[in-house]
Amino acid sequence: MHVASLGGAALGLLATWREPRAPRLIATLVAWRLAYFPIMVFSGHVASIVEWSCLGVGLPVVVYPAFLLNVAWMHVASAVAAGMLVRPPWPWLRWVIAPAFLVATLVSFMKPADFHPLPDRAWALDAPIPVPRAERTNPYFEALIGPGYFPTQRVMLLAAGVTYATIPPSPWATTVKAVLEGDFEVNPHGSTADRVAEHYLAYHAAQPFLGCRDFAECPLPEAALD
Repeated sequence: MHVASLGGAALGLLATWREPRAPRLIATLVAWRLAYFPIMVFSGHVASIVEWSCLGVGLPVVVYPAFLLNVAWMHVASAVAAGMLVRPPWPWLRWVIAPAFLVATLVSFMKPADFHPLPDRAWALDAPIPVPRAERTNPYFEALIGPGYFPTQRVMLLAAGVTYATIPPSPWATTVKAVLEGDFEVNPHGSTADRVAEHYLAYHAAQPFLGCRDFAECPLPEAALD
């Protein structure tokens, strides 16, 4: 994840490497920090669609290559956009790019604990691997009107709720979705750092389902159906 994201940011910086260079470098690093988690989430969604598409046409299932390639090219785009903010080719372009970075800022800094220079501090996870839970109603829309959330957290809840129904029913994607739901129930008011760690745990829990074409081939644990 770090190699793909920083590599993409570096390529994007090179694509816009002209004067003033120092502000462009700073803008690229800031953009990497702001876009890291939103890109991580969106790339997981892209990977789930790629998995479902491969199953539909009978191709070998690829998940993490699609995930990491999407991470890289989106960080390229983020770095290029950051460079355009420094010196846009057209003045009005700032008004197009800035709102996207504003949303990324709200998602990346959901709680005071998230004000940290590194977006990803999950170098090693000692938590037990979660068991997928049975699918229920959209938990994010339900929480959206609940108490105790910062406004920034509600932005994340809205984004998660909108994409919830578009996650395909393929084995890896369904398992990731189920684990994230369970983690959300346990820690509904978590920070962005919590959500980053939960995504790694969900990917780890879904690992046995990579390449499975249906749950008959790789059944869910019984605990997931309780």
